Amino acid sequence: MMIIKAFWKKTSLVCITLFFLSSCDKWVNNVKLPDNTVDESQLNSLAMLGRIENGAFVNGPVIAGVWRAGASSASDLLVASAAIVDEIVPTAVPNSPFYKELDADRLSPDNTALFGVWSNVQNYRARAEAAIQNALSLFPSEEEGVKIKNAALLYARLHAGYAWMLMADYFSVSNSSHSVFADHREVSHFDAYAKAQAYWQDALPLANGYEQRLLHALLTKLGMHTGNYQLAVKHIGQAFTASENFSFLNTVGATSHPFFRALNLTSRDAAVAPALIAVLKTAGEKARIPVTKADKGHWSLVLFKERDPLVVSDFDEMQLIRAELVVRGLLTGNAVDLVNTVIQKYDPSGASNYAADRSLTLMDIVAVRRVFLSWRGTRIIDLRRFHLDGDLNPGFSKRQWQWIGVPEMETQN
Repeated sequence: MMIIKAFWKKTSLVCITLFFLSSCDKWVNNVKLPDNTVDESQLNSLAMLGRIENGAFVNGPVIAGVWRAGASSASDLLVASAAIVDEIVPTAVPNSPFYKELDADRLSPDNTALFGVWSNVQNYRARAEAAIQNALSLFPSEEEGVKIKNAALLYARLHAGYAWMLMADYFSVSNSSHSVFADHREVSHFDAYAKAQAYWQDALPLANGYEQRLLHALLTKLGMHTGNYQLAVKHIGQAFTASENFSFLNTVGATSHPFFRALNLTSRDAAVAPALIAVLKTAGEKARIPVTKADKGHWSLVLFKERDPLVVSDFDEMQLIRAELVVRGLLTGNAVDLVNTVIQKYDPSGASNYAADRSLTLMDIVAVRRVFLSWRGTRIIDLRRFHLDGDLNPGFSKRQWQWIGVPEMETQN
């Protein structure tokens, strides 16, 4: 009886399989869509952009998708850039070649291992710019509809600008040709940064309160990244106040903080760079970058929990930018006091502070930024911006690739 049952069970499975195979063409040609799918016309609706609840804008699927794409691309790029410079190094025998290739300066356009990093940021940019076009194509007459359109435009422009800045910050066709590709066109870094600035300036009239301060903070950051310090001076006074920040929450599905994934105690592929640990002298510095020794002997980072937000910028960064602008003679103020407001958060005793009578230099600014803005992708910008050498072996300026190479398949189309 058991044999007969088994026989019929196997026979039934074969029949079902043959039915599925023979029916395949019918499924393709006469596809039945589930009820919860949307077509392109439905994407161009206010409901897909967002809604108003209790007077506040709530992201719809389109804008929420842009936020998610931003979290994905920023996560990839911050981890990659940390490995390019001197925050992350590969372990002795990494299970993944990703960190080893970054560390070994293998960032050429034909490196297929890095295509995903490029694809993610392009997806982010495309989603944000499509959301802008969606919003601009709608002409609501009711007050609530106008609020939804304006809020969607605000956030779409915020993200489009950040996507363009990410591309110019981290990618280049080569060290000599500072450009990227978008929609099969070559775009210089200069023009990419200009696009970011234009998007953020266009968003400002739609923003209020915190949103305005966020945009001013990003414009300040852009000014520093590009060496346009007058742009930073113009916006720094209206940037974040204490406790404000711009961050991505990594709370969807199984996604966790990128540096937690890369550098937690059980990670086998990556480690905190010994060069970074070596500069941690004071209690404040060690509190900012807490590390522990893994069983295999490499250093792991215990700064982040699995679900911590991914910080793009915050009040601390604005304070250190103010200090640098003071040192450069472009802003009035006390640079030591500004720097100490950041350090004292990690050592309230004040023992880690710079001495009140110390005259800070740009090299002091570099040192404090390296520690207190670590794990945000600022180090790679500073190494180019300050033309530092000798910090890496070989020096950063001697690397063949100071940006991630734009994939060859992009440049050939």
